[in-house]
Amino acid sequence: MLSGDLLKNPYFVGIAAGVFKNTLSGKKIIDVEDIKNRISKMDGTNPLIFLGLGLAAKNPLLTAIGLFGIVDPPDDIEKKEEIYGYSNIGENEEPVEYSNVGENEELLGYSNVGESQEITPKKRCVY
Repeated sequence: MLSGDLLKNPYFVGIAAGVFKNTLSGKKIIDVEDIKNRISKMDGTNPLIFLGLGLAAKNPLLTAIGLFGIVDPPDDIEKKEEIYGYSNIGENEEPVEYSNVGENEELLGYSNVGESQEITPKKRCVY
């Protein structure tokens, strides 16, 4: 049953590795609903990308990695990042105008040291 040909099959190796890892970590062996959710996303975390690349390039390693990614759900840390989203430090604060040392008045834009006149900011196109 476990001949050398079976262990060379990338489909068997990818699925068996995912099932083995899920069994060791105590997760569901194959969670069909989670697989449907992950492969329906159109972003870089979609495991079908590796599977498709492996099949297109006839590369058994990429094919096995793609099948492993399909069977093995992401860790809890990755799921929490999806729920909360990514944020940068200070993202919720109001933007602060830039100024240099020695300025005592409120500025509307950029300024140099010791300037006393107001500077109107240039209009910028934001796409």
